[in-house]
Amino acid sequence: MEKKNMVIAMVLALFSLGGFYAAGLKKGAMLFFGLWILGLVLMQVSDSLLPIVTIASFYITYKWTKEHNDAVEGNTTTEAHV
Repeated sequence: MEKKNMVIAMVLALFSLGGFYAAGLKKGAMLFFGLWILGLVLMQVSDSLLPIVTIASFYITYKWTKEHNDAVEGNTTTEAHV
């Protein structure tokens, strides 16, 4: 495994797509649809609350990318060794 680029992750997080880069398809899809639902709910309350969706995307993408990079540096993989 290689380390993931934090800049690319944050640029994608701006468009709520950082989860796909940071954690893969399943967790990325869950994050994307969760943020989409959060955006719909916040839009009903007030449009001024919508930046919360982007902030949440940045935070979660940063956290997942950092966890991945830490695992790569520590050589701790979850793959089974045969």
